[in-house]
Amino acid sequence: MPYSGRDIALFVVAFFCSPIAVLVKRGCGVDFLINLCLFVLGAFPGIIHGFYIVHKYNDSVEDIERGGLSYQRIPNDEPTRVSYGASYASE
Repeated sequence: MPYSGRDIALFVVAFFCSPIAVLVKRGCGVDFLINLCLFVLGAFPGIIHGFYIVHKYNDSVEDIERGGLSYQRIPNDEPTRVSYGASYASE
C-alpha cells in the first residue's frame, strides 16, 4: 500500500511527537485525546497509536463506502463452438 508524501512526513512527526501527527490527521477529537493520554502515560504507547492512526487513515486508500472503487467490465471471449468429450491427438 503506497503512502503519500504527507503520510510519510506524519510518520516521522509521530515518531517524535505523536499527538501532533494525530491532530493533523484526524483533528481535535477522540483519537487526539486518546493519543494525548497514551503519550503522557508513556511515549511508546503514544507512538504506536500515532503510527496506527496514520496508517489506518491513509490518504491513498480507496474508500468503498464513498464510491472510491470503480468497476470495469472484463471482456470475455465467448467460444464460437462448444465441444464435449475428450480430444485425442493423432500420432
